[in-house]
Amino acid sequence: MQRDTRFQPTMPRPVRSNNTRWLLPAILLGGSVVSVTCAAAFVAFAFLWQPPVPEVRVDPPTPGGQVVRFVREQPQQLAAVVPPTPTPLPPPSTQPIQAVAPTITPVELTPVQVSGQPTEPPAAEDTPTEEATPTPKPIKPKKAPPSSAGVPNRFAYGIQVDPDGASREVVDHVKRLGFKWVKFQLSWEDIEPSQGQYNWGAWDQIMLTYHQAGFYILLSVVKAPDWARPANTDFSQEGPPANPETFARFIGEMLQRYRTGVQAIEVWNEQNLAREGGGAPMPAGEYVALLSAAYRTIKFVDPSVIVVSGAPTPAGDVPGAAIDDIRYLEQMYAAGLKNVSDAIGVHPSGYNCPADADWQTVSDPTARFRGPFENRHHSWCFRGTMEGYRNVMLANGDADKLLWPTEFGWAVANPPPPNYEYAADNTYEEQAQWIVQAYQMAQSWGWVGPMFLWNLNYGVTKPGSEQAAFSILTPSGPTPAYQALLSIPK
Repeated sequence: MQRDTRFQPTMPRPVRSNNTRWLLPAILLGGSVVSVTCAAAFVAFAFLWQPPVPEVRVDPPTPGGQVVRFVREQPQQLAAVVPPTPTPLPPPSTQPIQAVAPTITPVELTPVQVSGQPTEPPAAEDTPTEEATPTPKPIKPKKAPPSSAGVPNRFAYGIQVDPDGASREVVDHVKRLGFKWVKFQLSWEDIEPSQGQYNWGAWDQIMLTYHQAGFYILLSVVKAPDWARPANTDFSQEGPPANPETFARFIGEMLQRYRTGVQAIEVWNEQNLAREGGGAPMPAGEYVALLSAAYRTIKFVDPSVIVVSGAPTPAGDVPGAAIDDIRYLEQMYAAGLKNVSDAIGVHPSGYNCPADADWQTVSDPTARFRGPFENRHHSWCFRGTMEGYRNVMLANGDADKLLWPTEFGWAVANPPPPNYEYAADNTYEEQAQWIVQAYQMAQSWGWVGPMFLWNLNYGVTKPGSEQAAFSILTPSGPTPAYQALLSIPK
């Protein structure tokens, strides 16, 4: 702090006395003797003293203070700007809508289903909590599995699987389809039901099996345990932790355990919905704080892992239940999304719209579910959601980043599950056509990364559920979509 120029010394100068003329020379002589003595003592001390050499200690940076190097492959450049779309009307109200260095022993080388659609919460399903088991002895793979280093951040075929199914059989299906990426959703509350007590259990074997089969793995990490959540939250709804650093610490433990086996992490899921935000949509600023803490920790443990922002669900504004997903993405960017993500997650649902349909003009007079045709909104159609998100990215100077569709698909069911009535309008043949079309459109755009179909096998593991309506495997065998995906080049 600079001193104010008004602050000046105020004491008057003393008057000199003839009786004290001898005093000044005496003081000067005494001061000289003392100065010489002190100087000699200092030289002797400096010559003889050797300072101890401190032990070198490097503390890992904490998420709050770590400056992270932004590490990612350069994605493909945008070929052309997506034509802007007009501001839509909201859909009907009936539409449901540090890092500390972990100490876990690594496994050479995670799962709760995602809802897939915005109109109705899926039936609650919890991965059974298991007793902690010893880390399985690594099995020597027949071929070298992919590592995190050099993971391709570019378009690729991916699919979400239910790991509760027979792993070897599921692995065979994914290999037969020619997909390179698989996605699991890992529930934090199932892994760490009590603070510091981990139930990795079957996950060690799941991760090892898919890793050694040669797949790249995307983990979606969600669902804070009750002990980590705010005291005043709605515990009947899934929700985030009170402290983002608690979540970051768990991410660090998980990633250290499965080091080299995880190539990408999606941080949370559909946080613009009340059912994922603890009874109310998570404010975008709070979500970006959660993402930021996770991003710093992930980059500290393994800088090559791709961090995907949690995909909002396609929705309009429904007070207390949902925030329009494109508006929510804009809010995420305003809160700093660009600097704490390697890719942008998106869930482009199809409802009963063809993949290439323009949400502003699409028409189907035979459809029983009338939402896309009578209350137009981007969220009804795959293409509308994808183009809407890309336009937000361009507006925020994030053109070099890729969109990752971490869930997309079309439901087929007659009779449909409650609140999924649009599934009765779709046929298996339409599902096959639109899924293939969506993959091919995304590849041609040039600004889409790995793309994950929702889903492979919930039709077998959970028949009759809303998840099963999107599955391309059923108890009676593969659907036409499965057969169509077999035949297209990848």
